[in-house]
Amino acid sequence: MGIESLSPEDVRRELREAALEAFAPAAELEELRRKLSVTQEQASKLTGIPEGTLKNMRCRREGPPFSKIGSKVVYRTKDLEAYLEATGQKTKVVGSKTNAC
Repeated sequence: MGIESLSPEDVRRELREAALEAFAPAAELEELRRKLSVTQEQASKLTGIPEGTLKNMRCRREGPPFSKIGSKVVYRTKDLEAYLEATGQKTKVVGSKTNAC
């Protein structure tokens, strides 16, 4: 089925679906930024710092401040932002192949 056989409504629907799929990672990051606190996995997505590195930083008493709720580690988003500002790191651009090193 060629594009010429699609109705204008079908084309709009296809474009909308493609746009939603393309922007989903950015939308997820924006949603995480709005939260008061995030899990280690979510903090890793927001900052671009691997989960293992976050864990190692906690053990060495380095890195962004964190809290524990039972056995669950959480980071306040404002603390993550402050840490990145203080260290000069920028949040990870989804899909970026650039390495800061």
